[in-house]
Amino acid sequence: MKVIQQTVNLLKLREYPLGIWLLSGFTATLGLFLFIGFTPPVDYFGLFCIICSDFMMFFSPVRTCTFDKNRNRFTFTQKSWLGTQIDDYSIDKVRDVQIEESKFIGTRFYRLSLRLVSGKRFYLTPIFSTDRQLQENLGSDIQKFLRSR
Repeated sequence: MKVIQQTVNLLKLREYPLGIWLLSGFTATLGLFLFIGFTPPVDYFGLFCIICSDFMMFFSPVRTCTFDKNRNRFTFTQKSWLGTQIDDYSIDKVRDVQIEESKFIGTRFYRLSLRLVSGKRFYLTPIFSTDRQLQENLGSDIQKFLRSR
């Protein structure tokens, strides 16, 4: 997720899952090659690759997060090939910005979340990342923006 627009009253973040889209394109190409060029059971694996590629494309939306002080709203939009999902909350409901850490096979992964007053956790970066500095910078930008009300 990157800051794409920042003013005194507006903070807008966006995430394009470009890496997943590229992997999906490669998987679809490999699957099509295997499906057309080989006989069973190899062509079944090609069909499986094509199906996996479709899932990767359909379930990797463009995420946009907008903090608007003029409207006192925090809007999270996920736009994919299957439609658009919009979550809208009051900025006053945001209690804290946190970086969550997870460890897998000796590697640390991080993701950014908002804690709401109700206790609900809202993940700004639902996919874990190994780049802690990026998550800290995003969290810091959001906290500075929220404090400057």
